[in-house]
Amino acid sequence: MGAHSKVVLDTNVFISAFGWRGIPWSIVDLVRHGSIVNHTSEEMLEELRRVVAYPKLKFSTQLQADIIEFVLANSNLVTSAAVTDLIIEDPDDIKIVSCAVAAKAHCIISGDPHLLDLGSYRTIAILNPAAFISSIR
Repeated sequence: MGAHSKVVLDTNVFISAFGWRGIPWSIVDLVRHGSIVNHTSEEMLEELRRVVAYPKLKFSTQLQADIIEFVLANSNLVTSAAVTDLIIEDPDDIKIVSCAVAAKAHCIISGDPHLLDLGSYRTIAILNPAAFISSIR
């Protein structure tokens, strides 16, 4: 993985980055500076809009708007590919894999245990934020 790698950041990475900074924030920074290229889909944006508004997160309406705006401004929007050969515990995760397939992404970056348990899908690596940062250093 190197500069200009195509990636798909899972919703949980954006939530962690904007909510608590840390390693996910350094990945968002790489996206901001164009070092890696994030891809998203309408389905993923819909999920992000829903999740940023969760009361338990206590994100201000301004922060919610900033997160959505960041993702829209710094991501390539793709139409999800049909993925029919994937059996996964959480069917909600298929949209992330579908986006990565459509984007011809090198990597999915996620904190989701169901996705991380897969390890990879076809030629797409599935890494947690810390493993991704290690892979590019």
